[in-house]
Parts: sequence; C-alpha cells; structure tokens
Amino acid sequence: MQYITNIRKRYSRVLLTFGFLATLNLFIGQAHSQTQSCEAEPTWFPHSQTPRPDDDKFQSSSNCVFHQWSWQMFLWLTQEWNSQPRFLSFESPQSLIGLEGRGMMPRRTKHGNPLSFDEYLQAGTDGILIDHNGKAVYYSQYVNPTFANFIKGINAEGTYSPTDDYTNPINVQAMGKNNPNTEFPIYGSAGAMELKASWRVLAEDENPSNIFVMKTQLNKLINTPNGIQVSPTETYSARVALVGFHIGGIVQGHPEMIWATFEHNENAPDVSPDTGIGQPVSGENYTFYTANTKLEDCNINPAKDGLVLDEATQTFTPITQVCRRYPFGNAPDVKPGNTANIQSLNKSVQGKLNQNEVWVHYDEIGAIWFKQENTLSPGLSLADDTLLTGSLRLSNSTIETFTQQATAMNNCFRCHNTEQEFPPKMSLSPLPATNLNISHAFQNIYFWSQEKEAIQAYLKNTGEKQ
Repeated sequence: MQYITNIRKRYSRVLLTFGFLATLNLFIGQAHSQTQSCEAEPTWFPHSQTPRPDDDKFQSSSNCVFHQWSWQMFLWLTQEWNSQPRFLSFESPQSLIGLEGRGMMPRRTKHGNPLSFDEYLQAGTDGILIDHNGKAVYYSQYVNPTFANFIKGINAEGTYSPTDDYTNPINVQAMGKNNPNTEFPIYGSAGAMELKASWRVLAEDENPSNIFVMKTQLNKLINTPNGIQVSPTETYSARVALVGFHIGGIVQGHPEMIWATFEHNENAPDVSPDTGIGQPVSGENYTFYTANTKLEDCNINPAKDGLVLDEATQTFTPITQVCRRYPFGNAPDVKPGNTANIQSLNKSVQGKLNQNEVWVHYDEIGAIWFKQENTLSPGLSLADDTLLTGSLRLSNSTIETFTQQATAMNNCFRCHNTEQEFPPKMSLSPLPATNLNISHAFQNIYFWSQEKEAIQAYLKNTGEKQ
C-alpha cells in the first residue's frame, strides 16, 4: 500500500512539473508572438538588386506579408533603371489612349470645360494642396506593363484581341453587361498595378539632399471665370520633389489590389491621441506644417473661391497646414499588431538601406486589403470595413489631405469600389458596375476615351485645331 502511495506522489509531482512547463512554454510563446517583429528580407539588399515581388506566388499567410510586399515593391519601383527610378519608365493612363504632353496635374476643382480633360473620380474632395512656398502640389499617375497591355487588349502571350481592348468605351460597356466579374490579371509573375505620386515644386534656392528630386514640365494654372483651372497648352520647367507615393497592385487571391502608401518622413507630424482640437500638434517644423499650428487649423480645404492665384509667380494664398490624423492608418488602440508590423518593417528596411540613399527617408504609412481571398464582386460600395483589414484609416497626407476624417472617404476603398460610376458631364455614358472599377486609372481611361471623341468632334465641327 505504501508502495502505491509513493507512486501516486511521484506521479503527481510529474504532472505538476509538466503543467508548470506547459504553462511556461505557453507564456513564452505568447510573449514571443507579441514581440515578434516584421522584418525586411536580406535578399532585398542592396537596393540595386531588389527583386520584383512574385505576385503569382503571393500567400496571404499573415499581416506582415502584405506590408513586406508593399516595401519590396516600393524598393523595386524606386530602383535605378536607365538613370531614373523604375516607375518613371511606366506609361501614364493618358498615354494608353493617345493623350500625351499633359504634364503633371494638381488636384483641383473639376469643371465642365469641353476642351479640358478632367481627372475623374480621384480620391478626395475638390481642392488644391498648397505648399508653404505657395506652390501647388502636383500629381502624376503610372501603370505597369501588365495593366497597360490588359487595357489595350493584349494578353500574356502578346496576342491582341479587338473585343478586349478597353481603350474603346463600347468594349467596356459590353464587358459590364456580359462579364462584369472580369478581373485584372497577373501576367507571369507581374500583377496589374497602378501608381500615383505627389510632388512639391521646389523654390529656386532649395537644394534638398534627402529626397528624390527631378526636373519636369508642369502645366500652368490660370484664373478663369469658372475658377482656377489647368492650362491645356502652357507649361513651364521646374524641379519637383517626391513627397507621396501610392501603390495599388494585384497579387494572387486579391483582385481588389493591395493598396499601400508611402511618404517622405519630413512631410507632416502625426496627431497624438491626446491632442485637443485647440492644441498644437507639434513644436517642430515640417515641410507642410508650421511649428505650433493648432489641430483645428490643420487640413483645411479652402472653399472653391478661397484660393488666390498669382499667375505670374504661380503661387497661391493661403498655404495649407497638414497633419497626419491616423499614424500608420489606424485609430488609437485599433489593430496594434498592424501598427507594430509597419513600424518594425520601416526600421528594418531603413537600417539595411545605404544611408546615403534618399529612399532611406521614406516611410510606409500603411496598407489595406480584403480579409478574405477572392471576395471582390461587382457593385460593392465598401462603405464600411466589413470586408477590410490592415490600415483601416489609411490616408496619404499629401494625396488625401482633406479627407482624413471624412467617414465616407477615410480609407482607399471608400473611393476604390466596384459600383456603377456616373460622370459629371451628362454627355458621357456611365460606367457599369464591374470588378475593374476598383481602379481609378481604369475609370479615368473609360471617361477620357469618351471625352476625347467628343472633343475631336467639337473641334471638327468648329474648324478649330487640336
């Protein structure tokens, strides 16, 4: 009997020890998962050798992989290619329908002038972001070869199909009627992708060394009876600095695209959760923020007639004070793991880049995508976050300056959806609800192609030259 009792005591001690170890292992595992960081892959470096992400082999295995895709893609796009960042070699949406020489375009109020090409349905409200040197911030759009070929009716094998040429609005309307579930493709390892960049115009005496700068031609802005507009014919040479960068790209399982955004790290301060509306956001100066500006004075969108343009100097008053309302695209205490991954990856990438490169001064602000794979369908308004995950309040402070708090526009998918779209001009046909509507470049091409025909007919009838 004593022998049995001793056996029981030993067995109990073993169970207690095993239970303690199991508890300890669980605690260590939980602590590890909470402190686990999102790191850059060693194969991304040096920057000159960053490989392109393989979109066809993308696996939605964790939150981190979406941010890794975003950073790797940013590095690949900014890699030097023929003496310039690779993305500058891509076509513009305008070029796909033969519209060249438009230069960069500022975000501005849309007007129905029959001889101007409006930038339809871009994220954000009407308005122009004014730099602290009085210049308007300009924007440019790009599409990669997969996107361009698909829109032009060219498949992965290089074969052209006239009925699949979506530069023809009649084909788009037929697709919307017969096959609205059509999705952007992946050709080989490269998914369709659209990009948008924001640029500040440098003053003559500005020579920053920590930001990408290039020379370009800009469309002049002019005062008209209908407000401030872009001159379709007058341009001027300028140096511009890249301050913001949107990436929207197709990967396996995500036809809605991963939408990621990057900014130069001196653009604007983050708003702390405890900052009151009448309190300063920061005591430091930023590119688009004056030290000690109150929160209530940030991100003010001037009314239609609130801006004054000096055409001779191409400068405006008043300037815009910019603050970033949602650091890393999330409200306080919402999705802390997403925020931690972005912070960790930013630090990891910047630590591995050559410190003399300008790209070390850019941050991923956030990325957003669908929770479940292959759930895109025509007619989605995406007015709430039911289908979404990642940075749910994602805005670029230089591209969506005025919509950071607007519930109807507080992340990429509020504007990038698959609903039917109606143009501001009654003379143009609406865009049917299709999966391709997720792309603003696609929407613009559809409306531009119709407007191009209308303008050509107008010029022919009036005897004017284009």
